[in-house]
Amino acid sequence: MTVRALALELYEEVIDNKAYSNIVLNDALRFEELKPEDKGLLTEILYGTLQHKLTLEYYIRPFIKTKLRRWQRYLLLLSVYQLEYLDRVPDFAVINEAVEIAKERGGLQAGKQINGILRGYLRGEKPVIDDIQNDAARLSLKYSMPKWLVKHWFKHYSLEETERMLSSLNEKPQMYLRVNKKLVGRDNLIEMLKTEGYDVRESSLHPDAIEFNGQNITHSRSYKDGFFAIQDVSSMFVNLALEPDDDDNILDACSAPGGKGLHALESMEDGFVSLGDVHEHKITLIDNEASRLKHANYDAFVADAARHDYGQQFDRIIVDAPCSGLGVVKRKPEIKYERNEESINELVELQLEILDNVKKYLKPGGVLIYSTCTIHQLENENVAYTFKKRHEDIEFDDFNIPAFNFTGPYRQILPYEHQTDGFFIARFKKSDSK
Repeated sequence: MTVRALALELYEEVIDNKAYSNIVLNDALRFEELKPEDKGLLTEILYGTLQHKLTLEYYIRPFIKTKLRRWQRYLLLLSVYQLEYLDRVPDFAVINEAVEIAKERGGLQAGKQINGILRGYLRGEKPVIDDIQNDAARLSLKYSMPKWLVKHWFKHYSLEETERMLSSLNEKPQMYLRVNKKLVGRDNLIEMLKTEGYDVRESSLHPDAIEFNGQNITHSRSYKDGFFAIQDVSSMFVNLALEPDDDDNILDACSAPGGKGLHALESMEDGFVSLGDVHEHKITLIDNEASRLKHANYDAFVADAARHDYGQQFDRIIVDAPCSGLGVVKRKPEIKYERNEESINELVELQLEILDNVKKYLKPGGVLIYSTCTIHQLENENVAYTFKKRHEDIEFDDFNIPAFNFTGPYRQILPYEHQTDGFFIARFKKSDSK
């Protein structure tokens, strides 16, 4: 199977079967016999087409004059992505292979349709997005973000801020490692990885963070030895807000795959972390990661955080709540097409249910961190204020993020600020008197 035919199959899995792009791609890279350059091309075509889906649909729409099957439309999008965004791929090669894929899947007539549309596209003039007068419509098509979401951001950010955010969410993400401080120092780990030939450097954003380039760092000796985990630096900021003491008993209530709870464990001498998740199969992921990192003082178990009786009190609780994920669309671009306002409202209710439940297991004087990987006011500030208003014994509590020169009780991290994921963190404290 060719790279482009495989890209079409993976695209169908993501769009039609709601599969996660990173999972289907990783499986393909692991099990398909591909040359290194073909692995790069497959990744580029799949992620690029997903990232720019609405833009590509807008470009090709005027050139489609006949009824097409769904897979043919997908094949056109994959092809137009290559024609528009990949300079190193000759136009004739893109069209010829698209035609061959179409003939293989749908016969000679399907191939003729694809050939005619793509050649018409190359000869014709595609619509000019910048000529669109309506700001929400223009930015939606320019950055391939649903218009309802662009309109939502207009309510809370300026036109300039919104466009900066949209542009950043279409960029390739910077990758980060979290140093396992229990086993190694950051400087020593950087030297070890450099010796293995990896492109790594110290991050100025967090003392436990290392920036890296390249997709095969999990093949390194240092990864197998448990010296680091892969985690975006915005997620590491939760640990700055948490400020675990050496002997704390901590709950990570929505834990999988365990990054924030295990980060807390690495920040304590004698503390203990309980990691719960509603999905049974994800407990195995947590256990595997904890084992690789050589952690002992933890427990991982199945628990619905909205209803579970934890049977004990905790010094600190992390609620990294189920959310719309709009802050990580540069890593999982399909997310932005799956969300709508109704689904946001459902998530808000769930987030509040979780907070209301786990709060019962927070010691007086204890700290609760609420975080999401999204950029949506209803899930973030609105949930934080609603939770506080519901409980007389809960107050906002200040924390610091030095990289942002920030001190306060909550912070919406926008992806363009330091090229991180979009993220929200709020810190609460339970009063001693209740």
